[in-house]
Amino acid sequence: MARERRAWAAARDYDFAKQDEYLVDEFTRGAAAGGAAPHDVVAGRVLGHEMLLMDIGGVNVMAMRTGAASDIVVDFRRTGALEDTGADDLVPAFEAQGFSVYASDAAVAERLIDARVRTALDSFPHEVTAVWMESEWVLAQMTKDARAVEWDAMQAPLALLADCARVLPPRSQAAQVLRLGDGDPTRSMEQEAVTLASGPALVAPERDEFEYPPVERPEEPVPMPSRVTSDVRGPVELTALGADEVDAIADGKDHPDIDERAPRVRRYLDGKSSIFGDD
Repeated sequence: MARERRAWAAARDYDFAKQDEYLVDEFTRGAAAGGAAPHDVVAGRVLGHEMLLMDIGGVNVMAMRTGAASDIVVDFRRTGALEDTGADDLVPAFEAQGFSVYASDAAVAERLIDARVRTALDSFPHEVTAVWMESEWVLAQMTKDARAVEWDAMQAPLALLADCARVLPPRSQAAQVLRLGDGDPTRSMEQEAVTLASGPALVAPERDEFEYPPVERPEEPVPMPSRVTSDVRGPVELTALGADEVDAIADGKDHPDIDERAPRVRRYLDGKSSIFGDD
């Protein structure tokens, strides 16, 4: 099995390692509930997710990172294959697409199920006996007769479940950090683009002595306006003061008609102000 897994990784440009110390105690559910450490690990990227194919206690397990940790555990067991979850903290929730669903919170699991989850469960090969979500991973375990064909077929539905797992309540202690390294690799940037992306230096390099900027002065001073002497700046037409073409707003001849019945504001003109009194 290890040889076939190594050949499968080489054909798809995935990495292969006999063991990975970072995966020890990473998984605690399903095939990893017995405490066995993963070995013969294939690591790659599938549809924007980190993918692992490994052997845990003699069981083929494929895992995909969701990118957000959650304390909620959802366990899908294929009906008639594996009924016992082996966990006391999981309660039966419902049936979906030939799987018995268990969860640490049944109400949260019901809100998780949508068309994407049902499509993913329908798309899994029959060799997949269990799928579960724990921490920031979605894992699926297979029967011993599962081979490369089944490994290829289960990648897309498992990645779809990894996307769906992002709706689970995030772990309260988990820092919401954007992991740019978890994204798909991009093409290399040209040298000019790298220079533009780095941007100009915002802080000038420190110097030991202050250097005054060069000041260039004209050989002849620029003449400036002055009030000391009178000067003519062009012809001006003489006009009489106040003799303009704008009519006065009021000439004092017309008086508006006052309607005694119209409402008016009563004013007291006794010279006293009411704002300074206590009334």
